Amino acid sequence: MNLEEQKISSRKVILCALLLCLPAIISQTLLAGESKITWPVWDNNTPYPHTIFGMPAYNENDPCHNIVRQYSAFTVYYDDKVLSPRWTAIKVTRYIVDENSKMKRPGTFKMDKLLKKKGYKVTKHGDYSNPLFGPKKWDRGHMVQFDDARGYGKQAGNDSFYTSNICPQLKSLNEKGWLTLEKTCSEFARDYKVVWIYTGPIYGAKKAPFTKGRKVPAPIAFYKIVASPLDNNNVNVLAFRMPQKPIPAGADISKFLVTVRDIEKETGIDFFRDLPDGVEEHIETNKTTLWPDLPN
Repeated sequence: MNLEEQKISSRKVILCALLLCLPAIISQTLLAGESKITWPVWDNNTPYPHTIFGMPAYNENDPCHNIVRQYSAFTVYYDDKVLSPRWTAIKVTRYIVDENSKMKRPGTFKMDKLLKKKGYKVTKHGDYSNPLFGPKKWDRGHMVQFDDARGYGKQAGNDSFYTSNICPQLKSLNEKGWLTLEKTCSEFARDYKVVWIYTGPIYGAKKAPFTKGRKVPAPIAFYKIVASPLDNNNVNVLAFRMPQKPIPAGADISKFLVTVRDIEKETGIDFFRDLPDGVEEHIETNKTTLWPDLPN
């Protein structure tokens, strides 16, 4: 084989090698492209968008019983089979989290007449009352807390007092450990500029009324999922699961960290479904450490 033939042969070897590698190169390039995420357009002073990377999808969605109800500052996915929200979502920013701090809380919860008009079963304030005689152990537990909603104004604060936004919650949880978690999530907004907070109940296989003579079932636990763009090209997520039992104020909430996938398995809800598959898989299957408290 002369020199020219050797050069042609070498070129053929190189070309064949490149052709063999090309599918892998294309695949890696596509994967890299698919891993890029785009945060939604948002600003510091308005509540939109209430959800990010797709609206959460409930696996057992039934239009006869389930409805997405968008209020002025947050969204609720209501299920009249449990007379409670399956999930709620609100965007909280550093600039609104402490607004309207002197706003008076409504004295009672109100029925959402629009849901009733549309044919859904709804509850009223008295459906969550403790028995007339006996310990007063149950609260009307906000899912979107009043202190977050009222940052967007009086209407938003009042909207948080619809019964479509509450669940029966033990007083020894709601006013103690759960409140600690709520305050921590609000602090995340102060520290990290913006957070999206998903909150809802978790039910067991059997659903029983929270107390004798009432019809609203008691969840066995509650979840919160908090997401923030701690840098421009990454989604940072924390997921918490608190059981329906007494938890003291000031409890170490890092003990209640779980994965988003854990929450999805218990609730049948798919979160962040518009993220690239690789990114979604990563953030939903990793249990991260508690975000550090920052000076603000």
